[in-house]
Amino acid sequence: MKVVDEIQPAKLDRDFVASFAKGLLLLSRFTRHQPAMTLSEVARLNHLNLPTARRYLHTLKQMGFVFHDEQSKRYRLTSKVLCLGGWVLESMDLRTRVLPYLNNITREMDITASCAIIEAGEVVTIERIRSKDVVNLDLTAGSRLPIHATSLGKAIAAFLSPLDLEALIAHLDFQYYTPFTQTDPKQFLKELHQIKRRGYARTDQELTLGMKSIAVPIFDKAGKVEASLGVSYPSHRPKTEAFETVLIERLINMSIQTSKAVVSP
Repeated sequence: MKVVDEIQPAKLDRDFVASFAKGLLLLSRFTRHQPAMTLSEVARLNHLNLPTARRYLHTLKQMGFVFHDEQSKRYRLTSKVLCLGGWVLESMDLRTRVLPYLNNITREMDITASCAIIEAGEVVTIERIRSKDVVNLDLTAGSRLPIHATSLGKAIAAFLSPLDLEALIAHLDFQYYTPFTQTDPKQFLKELHQIKRRGYARTDQELTLGMKSIAVPIFDKAGKVEASLGVSYPSHRPKTEAFETVLIERLINMSIQTSKAVVSP
């Protein structure tokens, strides 16, 4: 992909943040062929004077995106830059796999269906197909949700390795959202064990009053959990247990069909 050499004045408007754009362009100057640069090189390539270039690099260093080698006096990117787009690339294939299933269950059962991953300690939705229900969360692809209060988050957390799960729980704040939100880490861990045994997660008004949800994990080729898919609906909607029984059966089947170990040749 070709990197834009400079900001074109003709494309600017009053809402354009030039300093932010310059920072992004500065990051893009680090390439496979030039992975490390001195302050002078960064300034020259970005058409900046030395003091300005130093401030940009200092900011990026403080945020963890750039490392400064004191011996060579060169700057290089850190692995943290992967969080800017790594999960997007990974989720593209995932979205292609799950989208037909999300569309089908929404169309056939008039129920909101979603697919999500865990990124930086939060649930990130990568696709969401809304039902016609009036009671519905105003979410889109890219929306972030708490892990402990969503079936999408629990369905992933329950299938993490013990070490990954321990690290995850240690960083959750267990914020209160409704009277039904699980805020006790020990009880949350106990619930995750139950989810792993039965193969699906469910919530009942834990994030939003009047909403219930059910979700299942999706696994990669190595058998590790990589995402979750699920449905949400008004808590008053199902009249019998048969409604949720059908949902659970369909979701478990969707989990099997969308996991890479199954769909990959």
